[in-house]
Amino acid sequence: MRISLIQTESNGTKQENEEKVFIQLQEAVKEKPDIICLSELFLSWGKDFYGGTVKIEEIKKYQNFAKENNVNIILGSVALESNLPNKTTNTCFIIDRKGTIRGKYDKIHLYKVNKPDFKFDEREDTIAGNRIGLFELDNVKVGVGICFDLRFPEYFRELTKNGAQIIFLPSHFRKNTGAIAWNVLTRARAIENQVYFCAVDQTGEDLCADTKVISYNGEVLKSLNGEEGILTIDLDLEEQRKYREEIPILEP
Repeated sequence: MRISLIQTESNGTKQENEEKVFIQLQEAVKEKPDIICLSELFLSWGKDFYGGTVKIEEIKKYQNFAKENNVNIILGSVALESNLPNKTTNTCFIIDRKGTIRGKYDKIHLYKVNKPDFKFDEREDTIAGNRIGLFELDNVKVGVGICFDLRFPEYFRELTKNGAQIIFLPSHFRKNTGAIAWNVLTRARAIENQVYFCAVDQTGEDLCADTKVISYNGEVLKSLNGEEGILTIDLDLEEQRKYREEIPILEP
């Protein structure tokens, strides 16, 4: 299975960010991937952080792109409008090759930090999800977490127990609160679950960037530096199956 991860810098308005992302999507499909994954809140960060909310009907343009280009899209995440005033969900849509929304994952573990020099609580304007992000694309079970979920190993074990072979982590991971965690925990989640772990960060000031794909044995197969770019790689699911048989840590 071939995947493409898009590392972008969402420093513009919602419209500017979206225009950039569609240019990147067009570049990515030239590599003929089976799945493209974007980063967390790729529309909302930047100049429209508090105005970058998305209505469900706005996802249609990404559905059309997937259908027109015969590609599955894991749509990073968007700040999806909810029924509650001034509240959104941090939501990843999973869109198949036919342009059908196969499901969505609402981020469960919301980001909170209370350092002397930096305070942030995602719960102030975001509603937490309550269901794991497990989906099937091209007959392969795919798991999805979002950013801060990375710090909760039980979440990823639940995905694996339910059959996930590849896990995607759209993120906006900050250096000052998580640079070490980004490097260590992405590999840990891959090793302990014997999955391909695809960590898709944004780039820009104070962000880890370092989008990467980690093998089921913990090897970093490919990564991006601090610049915007597209990472494309082929994943060998048969070799993963053999490895799981040789070291059967996932057996009951």
